[in-house]
Amino acid sequence: MRRAAREGRPWPDLATVGPRTGARGPASRPRAEGGPTDAAASAPNAATAILGPQLRRLRLERGLTLEALAEAVALDKGYLSRLERGRKAPSVSTLLRLAAALSVPVAQLLGEELADDAVRVSRSARRRRSAPALRQHGVEALTRGDAPLAAFVIHLGPDFAEDGPHEHGGEEMLYVLHGTVELAFADRRLLLHAGDTAEFPGHLPHRLRRVGAPPAAVLVAVARAQ
Repeated sequence: MRRAAREGRPWPDLATVGPRTGARGPASRPRAEGGPTDAAASAPNAATAILGPQLRRLRLERGLTLEALAEAVALDKGYLSRLERGRKAPSVSTLLRLAAALSVPVAQLLGEELADDAVRVSRSARRRRSAPALRQHGVEALTRGDAPLAAFVIHLGPDFAEDGPHEHGGEEMLYVLHGTVELAFADRRLLLHAGDTAEFPGHLPHRLRRVGAPPAAVLVAVARAQ
């Protein structure tokens, strides 16, 4: 260093001198808390993509708000929200607390095990049907009453239903199975044929009827508002 001063060269930056050897390099920084295990626990992966929707579905099925579930498992509400959106991967202890609070196995949270009622089958021989009368509609329910998706097969009569236009919450999708159908709204009437579909908000008053002599049936699916 004395020689450098005599020759007019600047003194070396001590912050860039490595320990003992004097080799230049980046300044020493304190080691961040948490090692590879912490990084793995917080990094999103394929499992979190399954966990998030499962967690949200189970929470909503039990009528729990984010705040209520976060309080039950001693988690921050924002962290729980990120879990549901797949932005975070929980630790094992967090998974156990969530599973206990929701009364499900951990495997179900991770999508490795299905709830008993996750897949519902409606057997044709056991379904309730109201047979179509001469000038009335017949209805066949395809889903159970409390399912979030309600589906029906409606065998249409030649006249609109006597109880007036129908309206309900959620979105409705109508698919014509066979025949020709008239779908009427307040300001328009649509003629639909086999294979046609119509989708609309359920709160719009609407009516259905068959057009012509041949039988006509529609599949109606209603996604109920959450």
